[in-house]
Amino acid sequence: MFEKLIKCAIISSRIIKIVDEKLDREVRPTLNLFIKKPFGFGFSTMARELEKLGVANYINDFTVAGIIGTVRQGKLYKGSLANSGFKVTIFDEVMMLDSKAKKLLLELTEDSSVSRDLQGFVEKSFRVNVEGGEYVVSEGKLKLKIHTSCIFGTASDSYLQDPDIKMLLSRCFCLHIGMDMEEALRLKREGRKIDLDSKTIPEEPVDKVILPEDVNDLMLEKMREDTRVEETEGGYYTRCHDDMIRLSAVHAVARGDNTISEKDVKFALQFYPLHQLGYQGVQVSTTGLKILEVCRGLSVKEIAEKLEIPERTIRYHIHKLVELRLVAKVGNKYFRVSPF
Repeated sequence: MFEKLIKCAIISSRIIKIVDEKLDREVRPTLNLFIKKPFGFGFSTMARELEKLGVANYINDFTVAGIIGTVRQGKLYKGSLANSGFKVTIFDEVMMLDSKAKKLLLELTEDSSVSRDLQGFVEKSFRVNVEGGEYVVSEGKLKLKIHTSCIFGTASDSYLQDPDIKMLLSRCFCLHIGMDMEEALRLKREGRKIDLDSKTIPEEPVDKVILPEDVNDLMLEKMREDTRVEETEGGYYTRCHDDMIRLSAVHAVARGDNTISEKDVKFALQFYPLHQLGYQGVQVSTTGLKILEVCRGLSVKEIAEKLEIPERTIRYHIHKLVELRLVAKVGNKYFRVSPF
């Protein structure tokens, strides 16, 4: 499930527009992820691997000027974010950013642009195109519009005390990931890698994906059937609905279509329980996510054989998944819970 979400964020960076026919509105197509991870998770290793594959831009700059860029004597010096067009941008340890840089992330996730005031007066206004966006220099201000999805990571336990980060969470699919000994040892042997099927990632950006009204009605109906967040928190459900639309659009594009269908909604809603648990701050281990992925009528023994994980580990994690209502037991078989 973790790998699937990373792939979804990558594909979403290639979608220009999603049109919701029901409300006659455009939905931001880019899926943003916020990952609360343990120390030693291998996040930076994963980011560098994705960057080598040409689908990600791993940003290590922690200043506004380093991220956006600057202008000196009428010349533009591009920032690291300029390389993010039609890619996923990965920010590791966002708690290390200063307050101005954190506000920059809020701007980026809201309207796919970032801006900063320049120290010196710029005599001449000009524009510079970059892949997936453009720079605009005008009246002492530098603005970069860039089409990118984002993955934010932190191992800090104090992130909820930061008002800017709390605001950022509302614009992301959040995962609170734990890691057990088996996963840690496997990580030391194999490293943290994401296996990508290049056939599902469009070579060229997709201009538009359409969400038909009847399909949207189906999605909303299914979402009502499995509510875990308090129903009084309507703001969460509006954001969550948009994320389910994005995941549906990603699946449609991955199968070569630009119109969302019922099968795409079914794909998206497999993540709906996780989305709600992430909002509530509930931790799920990486091993648990792997078990969840294969829970389609298998026994503990069959899951252990399929994942090459000891049965005792499977039993421990599957008990947690049942408690979280992510998995249901029928006889000696386990099934993933889904609105479909």
